[in-house]
Amino acid sequence: MREEAVERLRGVVRDCVSKHLYSSAIFFADKVVAATGDPADIYMQAQALFLGRQYRRALHLLNSSQIVLRDLRFRYLAAKCLEELKEWHQCLAMLGDAKVDEHGNVLSQNDGTAMYLDKDTEDHEINITSAICFLRGKAYEALENRAQARQWYKAAVKADALCYEHVKEHVVEAKFRDLERETSGVASSNSSFSQTLKNNTDLLARRAEYYYQSGEYQKCFELTSMVLERDPFHLKCTLVHLVASMELGRSNDLYLMACNLVKDHPQNKATTIDGSFPPAWVGIGNAYAAQSEGDQAMAAFRSGARLFPGCHLPALYIGMEYMRTHNYKLAEQDNFDAAITYYHKALWLDPNDQFCTEMLTLALEDDCRGVDQRK
Repeated sequence: MREEAVERLRGVVRDCVSKHLYSSAIFFADKVVAATGDPADIYMQAQALFLGRQYRRALHLLNSSQIVLRDLRFRYLAAKCLEELKEWHQCLAMLGDAKVDEHGNVLSQNDGTAMYLDKDTEDHEINITSAICFLRGKAYEALENRAQARQWYKAAVKADALCYEHVKEHVVEAKFRDLERETSGVASSNSSFSQTLKNNTDLLARRAEYYYQSGEYQKCFELTSMVLERDPFHLKCTLVHLVASMELGRSNDLYLMACNLVKDHPQNKATTIDGSFPPAWVGIGNAYAAQSEGDQAMAAFRSGARLFPGCHLPALYIGMEYMRTHNYKLAEQDNFDAAITYYHKALWLDPNDQFCTEMLTLALEDDCRGVDQRK
């Protein structure tokens, strides 16, 4: 095939991808690879397969190439295929051996010699090393090794702070106060840039989350309401809006939001959309508890406690579930003791939670009455 025809087909592939015609992109990319066998064209075909959700086929194509272990882009795309297939151990193996310390410093990395097929990374491009570190962190988090995940997320930030995925997930509260100061008129070298972004919906959603965590529920609700008027499908803001509405007792708003969520996401549940959202696990547990499904409620609460050891809510609700299933007549003292233990743990994690204090007080009062009954 003549070079002009090949280049024309490459252009067709790129155009199909830009128009989301992935089946067409896969078809024409295959013909380009058959004509040239060029590694850059193989990578283009693998990308088209990935975008077309043909992850197994894309992985097979990449593994069959002679360059997958020598080019970080090939290896990274193969690892992304394994991520979509939820094969986390294989994903880590594909990314290669590496170690990281608690500060996010990569100590050793045996990924072979990196050979790029295109130009070196420009300032407007995301460093591929940062993306690889983030994917390692995501794999470790899926394998419930949160200590390693946290270290790799730190490494991703150090490699390239512009990679939004890890900034979004793991660089959060420390920046809220800076944003408050900037938008309140504090002098800054980037004040014009901050002024431009001060009405950005993502930043406003983060500020609303800060208000919620500070206990300023009314300010949080007003801000999320404004954001959702501009972007009704902003998922992060929706979550914060729901919890703020709950704190303010706005049952009508909660009902309307619930109806809209069921209509817009009929097949989804909160833990599917965001498995790292602690209130979702607590909510599922409470739903099961309300239906007297104690075992499933406990499983949800324990999942929350395991995934988020620093969050006091799962421990609190585990204690409440033990209290709900307690029965003096059956002499279930073990359940009762476990409830008090979990209340103490919740208070240790968050000493300022008044509800934890009240539940522990009620449990201790019930214990005293139970002792009198057993006498």
